[in-house]
Amino acid sequence: MLGLVQLKGGRGGIRVALGPNADPDRVGGEIVAALQSAAQFLGSTKITVEVADDSISPALAAAIAGAFANFPRLSLAGIGVPKAAPSRKGDHEPKVLRQTIRSGQEVMHSGDLVVLGDVHVGGRVVATGDVIVVGALRGFAWAGADGDETTIIYAQPLHPTQVRIGGVIAQGGDAPEAVAAEYAHIEGGRIVVEPWSSGARQGARRTRVPR
Repeated sequence: MLGLVQLKGGRGGIRVALGPNADPDRVGGEIVAALQSAAQFLGSTKITVEVADDSISPALAAAIAGAFANFPRLSLAGIGVPKAAPSRKGDHEPKVLRQTIRSGQEVMHSGDLVVLGDVHVGGRVVATGDVIVVGALRGFAWAGADGDETTIIYAQPLHPTQVRIGGVIAQGGDAPEAVAAEYAHIEGGRIVVEPWSSGARQGARRTRVPR
């Protein structure tokens, strides 16, 4: 078993436990290796991924989702911190949805919200924490719905009709749609959009900034 990932079982079911400061560039491959080593025992089951840190980065969520895509008989039941660990957003664990949010659908959650799928035009995702869309965001997204302006909105790509972070609102731009992962956050009292990378918050600004 590789050191970064541990496969555990108990009354709460099967869990994949990640070590502290899990590197998104490594964690996907190690989850795949851990699940392959126990594939004959797992069958068709739901599995929860536990992270040692108190927040989930968009890159980490994408790596976890990508690893589970290799195992169609396994279902990713959720991503969160162990019960005994404090959460950055209070006592609310992240909510993970493995679905597409279509026009007319709305999802609200107190805490971080992870959508493993697209958000279509007319779909709405609202969270008091970060909004992480492991897919295309073309609808409406609101992060920090309780007023937290340190939250972010991440998508692959991010081309919304409207986004909100805390109390700040921005409309989607008319520039050509990007294909890479992007994130929106507040800087200088307004929402800016940047390409996502390991140093994203220090990266260069895109010219397409929702206003």
